[in-house]
Amino acid sequence: MVMYCIILYFKNGGIFTEEMVARTIYVKSEQVEALKKLSEKTKVPQSVYVREALDMLLEKYSDQLKFEFKKYGSD
Repeated sequence: MVMYCIILYFKNGGIFTEEMVARTIYVKSEQVEALKKLSEKTKVPQSVYVREALDMLLEKYSDQLKFEFKKYGSD
């Protein structure tokens, strides 16, 4: 199985005024290919989908983390 490394840049605050923070994760090659195809078909950057997925994950587990997660880019 081939694994790919993706470096994520997270923003703290507003959409264009945020500081980006880099994180490195390893994902399956199938995930990378599916994300690439989705991005090419929709013309939405892969990074937007990755941040959206992370928002959804943090929202799902926010009760366990004892905080209310503020979605990326929301005011």
